[in-house]
Amino acid sequence: MEKLKDMIQYAYEKVPGFKRQLDAAGLAPYDIQSIKDLVKIPVLKKDRLPELQAAIQPFGNLAAMKPNEMARIFMSPGPIYDPQTHEKDFWRFSEALHAAGFGHEDIVQNTFSYHLSPAGFMFDSALRELGATVVPAGTGNRELQIQVMKDVKVTGYVGTPSFFNLLLDAIEEKGWKIGKEIVIEKVFFTAEMLTVQMRKRCEDNGISVFEGYGTADCGCLAFEDKQGPGLKVTGTAIVQICDPHTGKEVSAGEGEVVVSLFDKNYPLIRFGTGDLSRWVEGYEGKRIAGVLGRVSDGVKVKGMFVREKQLSEVLEGAGYSAFQAIVTNDKGQDEFRILVESEAELQSGLAAKIQDVIRVKPLIERTACGRFKKEEKKLVDKRNYELKKV
Repeated sequence: MEKLKDMIQYAYEKVPGFKRQLDAAGLAPYDIQSIKDLVKIPVLKKDRLPELQAAIQPFGNLAAMKPNEMARIFMSPGPIYDPQTHEKDFWRFSEALHAAGFGHEDIVQNTFSYHLSPAGFMFDSALRELGATVVPAGTGNRELQIQVMKDVKVTGYVGTPSFFNLLLDAIEEKGWKIGKEIVIEKVFFTAEMLTVQMRKRCEDNGISVFEGYGTADCGCLAFEDKQGPGLKVTGTAIVQICDPHTGKEVSAGEGEVVVSLFDKNYPLIRFGTGDLSRWVEGYEGKRIAGVLGRVSDGVKVKGMFVREKQLSEVLEGAGYSAFQAIVTNDKGQDEFRILVESEAELQSGLAAKIQDVIRVKPLIERTACGRFKKEEKKLVDKRNYELKKV
């Protein structure tokens, strides 16, 4: 509690955006004397970050450090600028990876992107903190990925489950065997829903499966430790489940994941991630049931949040006002298809323009004019998660 009070006092003095947040609520630092008092502070919604950052670039007056004092600056879809300061494990994922058994004897293939978004460095720094050797593989090129996996005797994988599924397909096509040509022993998945089928496929190959939950803004928030149901909440942040409308804590049922960080350089306090979760019954305050959905219109596709507003800006700018984007996972991995109303052939390069904004490659199809009604949602999630882990 003393650490929290010290953090709030520091943020009030050094971070203009947080001071404005407290002042607007009629609060002073001394009004927060317990964790329960945090509910007095209005929730800062993640969806507001693009607006705040656009007004006062690059961090919306929410950082205590100047941009040129940061170690790195990333840009997540939104756009949202995410700072990284100089701590070795800034996003604190080493706690989760240690629970998954990663250590100094491992060679780990990190398939998260190192380009603009922070996920690649997020896990790179955590693995290095544990003494593991990292292969900074990034995304794509499954043939090259499995060749590296074979040649350097990779023992661990971090990335999305859908991409690892593709790698397993490629390994089988080569006629290679897990435990022989490929010696991978453990995987850590995040950024996507992990299905029962995918977990079983890994375990049938003798691969230990762990999953975690975090965000680009907040880092590690919860992770699987095999010591109980659901995901264990990190000991490095304060995590609350709150009513998305009132900001008050809920003890049962779904609510928004709200986070307060002990980070003086970027002190996000009462930060609403936009993710929905709930406490595991009997483990309130200790274990969550994973991500159950989104509060806003954002939909996570292949590990990236896609918003209707982003799609509208690109497509309407290109002259296409009527469209519908549909996310499915019929083949066990996300497919993102956009149907666009047009009498003429669609402009060349339209998919590339959208991918530049949302970081996800869509399939674009032309459809007849008049197909979509004005009231229809333009971003639709049709994925079937009936077989997901509860």
